[in-house]
Amino acid sequence: MQEPRPALSEDKVTDLKILITPGEVQNTFQIRSNRTDVICFWNLGNGNTASGVNSVLAKYPFAGTYTITLKAYGDTGATNEVSVILPVTTENLFLLNDPIYELIAGPIGGTGKTWKMDSGRKGHILLLNQNNFEDVWYTADAGAKEGCDMYDDRITFLLNSERGQAVDYSNNGKSCTMNNATALNELLSDGAWQAGSYNKASTNDNIVDCTPPSGMGWSLIQNAGRYYISFPATADGNGAFFFYFTGWQTQYEIRAISEKYMKVYAWANVGGSTSLRQFILCTEDTPVGNDEIVWDWIKE
Repeated sequence: MQEPRPALSEDKVTDLKILITPGEVQNTFQIRSNRTDVICFWNLGNGNTASGVNSVLAKYPFAGTYTITLKAYGDTGATNEVSVILPVTTENLFLLNDPIYELIAGPIGGTGKTWKMDSGRKGHILLLNQNNFEDVWYTADAGAKEGCDMYDDRITFLLNSERGQAVDYSNNGKSCTMNNATALNELLSDGAWQAGSYNKASTNDNIVDCTPPSGMGWSLIQNAGRYYISFPATADGNGAFFFYFTGWQTQYEIRAISEKYMKVYAWANVGGSTSLRQFILCTEDTPVGNDEIVWDWIKE
């Protein structure tokens, strides 16, 4: 039986420090708290988090300056938060050894991989019951969102020395948001996207005049056997999204992926209301349609 943590006498976790030791492999670091009598929650600054552990091995494939944050709780509810800056001066792309990276972005060190919505496929957008994925509330027929300025959008994921873990987004000056005033205003008010006017599409979705920012990035997060793509904020505002804007709080989970196709669950939280959509994407040079998909990796 695990021994209980000793009770804390203070009202706040004091003398809390983050200790960093270089790992045996270049660009890996053992990161730990100096205290063992607290519960630790980590933000490693590289798109990854860890909960409930006093020590974690962190990997930083790309050079950069990373902010590592530790929030610690004692058994009496006492809490404190500290941060340190970790400068990484070299790169080690060999740390990206999960095959999911290349399925998303193509060969490491290459020119990237470009994706679009598989608009010719029935069910390329589904609205799902978030409590029962088999319960489908809406199915988009082939071309159902024509006229929404969504199908000509392209997103390119890169993994190379020149750009790092970068994202390029092309929307031809217009992006589509779901029929929700809160989501619309989130895009309109974001400085990075330089949004201007908007109008209603025939589907009641919103078409927003906007320009994607430069310098966008992405990260791949693995948690409990699930993969998530995260789009960190830019210096001026928010980063990328997957074609159909459903709010900046949307979480993108990869449910399945192959060389040519990707199935994404988009968990949106807008105005305190959560919704779940499924998107089917295909690579730029893949004809849209209803060809059978054989997944290289699938969660379901």
